[in-house]
Amino acid sequence: MSKNEGRIDRAMFRQVHKEQQEKAKQGPEGYTTTTRAVIRLIEGQLKEARIGEYTIQCDEAKSRKGGGTAPSPLQYFVAATGF
Repeated sequence: MSKNEGRIDRAMFRQVHKEQQEKAKQGPEGYTTTTRAVIRLIEGQLKEARIGEYTIQCDEAKSRKGGGTAPSPLQYFVAATGF
């Protein structure tokens, strides 16, 4: 295991934050981000989303008539607040 594995590079985060602040001061031109997702229903409550180069799935628990095969949309939302 490397010495820095599992550690947060705070200097890198500060640098990225500083760069974003400077960009925002220049105005909205060139500072707009667009993210799109293509969603398809696979079966039951199971859905698949393609976002850029990534593909993720979400499902509902069996108690909510899902298959319980992937995190629910709410679980993704809760995790996203921590990211």
